Amino acid sequence: MLYSQGLINMSVRPNEIGGHKRNGKNLTLKDQNNIEVVSMQSNISKKLDMKFPPIALIKSDTKPSDAIGPKEAKGGCVMSFIAQTIAKRKTTYFGRENITCGGVSVGFGWGSGLADEDAVDFQSSFLSCGLDSAPNKEAYEKRLGYMKKHTREMFRHGERIFTDFDTAKLNIKNRPVYDEGEYVIFKGLENLDGDEIPQSVIFTVNPIELTVITQINTSFRTKDAYILTPQAAGCQAIGCYVFEQAESDDPKPVLGPIDFAGRSKMKHFIPNEYLTLAMPWKLFLKLEELSETSVLETDLWRKFI
Repeated sequence: MLYSQGLINMSVRPNEIGGHKRNGKNLTLKDQNNIEVVSMQSNISKKLDMKFPPIALIKSDTKPSDAIGPKEAKGGCVMSFIAQTIAKRKTTYFGRENITCGGVSVGFGWGSGLADEDAVDFQSSFLSCGLDSAPNKEAYEKRLGYMKKHTREMFRHGERIFTDFDTAKLNIKNRPVYDEGEYVIFKGLENLDGDEIPQSVIFTVNPIELTVITQINTSFRTKDAYILTPQAAGCQAIGCYVFEQAESDDPKPVLGPIDFAGRSKMKHFIPNEYLTLAMPWKLFLKLEELSETSVLETDLWRKFI
């Protein structure tokens, strides 16, 4: 499917899908066979001339045949695949059979990823101060013995995103857990098929772009927090925490990735100063509508172009 950021003249027409009006623009284009196709474009992305237009996360029970994914029976960190969708506009996927860590399981709504209380304790130790945090140091050290040296040292030192074992465990217990679908598919918003409704829309933003979207997101609110920053893995910040917001009458976007493990898998494709800002489909539609009469229409904003 062809894609443009307003560099060529295209007709614009409204469209409704699944009962949801698409407030972003649907652009009528022609493919290489001169057949008309419809490509969705975000008004926010177009106005900001974003280097990385938004992408969509879609849950599916069917493995896509035309997408990039892990090798058979292999896993790894999903953030490297997501980064390719963001930067290269390639459609990618990840499946239950590719799970190699508990973080991605809960992140994409495939259960908690932790089989029992011992697994929860091990994860709580790792996400805090490693061996120093482990309530049963002998058992923790024994599990490290089965790991490769680099991985073993990382787990011994801990990821240190929580101050202590108890805080880590409470946060793990409070994660939003879902269990449905076999695959997650990532594709550019412009590549959505006519009947696809994303479970999460993901902006990749620099500081100025984040400032604009934050202001649009705040422009209709009167109280409480407006952007969530859960202490979560990158996949969870675009997955399960967004799924949870979709159930709310007052959904909020989720900022990430604030974990350096996830960021390390993206840095080959995405500059370090960029963040993700993910939101449910219904909130995306609302912000798109509000953007038409937002700060993006002011002379003050134009000074930053």
